[in-house]
Amino acid sequence: MEEPKIIAGCLRNDPNAQRYLYDTYYRRSYHVAMRYLANHHDTEDVLSVSYTKVFRYAGKFEFRGEGSLQKWICTIVINEALRFLKNKKSLVFTEEEEILDLNVSISTHHGTLDTEEVFQLVQLMPKGYRTVFNLFAIEGYSHKEIGEMLHITETTSRSQLSKARNYIIQKLKIRESHEIK
Repeated sequence: MEEPKIIAGCLRNDPNAQRYLYDTYYRRSYHVAMRYLANHHDTEDVLSVSYTKVFRYAGKFEFRGEGSLQKWICTIVINEALRFLKNKKSLVFTEEEEILDLNVSISTHHGTLDTEEVFQLVQLMPKGYRTVFNLFAIEGYSHKEIGEMLHITETTSRSQLSKARNYIIQKLKIRESHEIK
């Protein structure tokens, strides 16, 4: 079913269109929320609120080409995940003036990491690092946009990204040292 037809059905409160939208986009939404929350139960809570908003505000969706519905839904999910983290007061950021240059290439013993290994590393990060890393590296937001979304400075956003990269590098070095032995 095409995206405009899905939304038109949702606007008519057609349960088949709503079910189709949910079934089609739920899996992607779950993975997006899980990247931020790293907890199944919190993710389910956020998705419940997110899909309620998707159906409530379906009339505000603007079709901008194939894939725009998924992007719109993911934006709602990201915003709800951030709101959830802020409400739990679990996002902690530290100011740092010095930003390290981490354009370091990482090579592992096997040469590549699979997606699951990377996902696990990101899930283990402290929430502040993980949130900024997801927004910057995966979602493509600028440090200015991240700062506005999280009510932090651009410097703090850069610092958290730097710390996230350091975290990944350290975990990969530990992993590699265990593989070599």
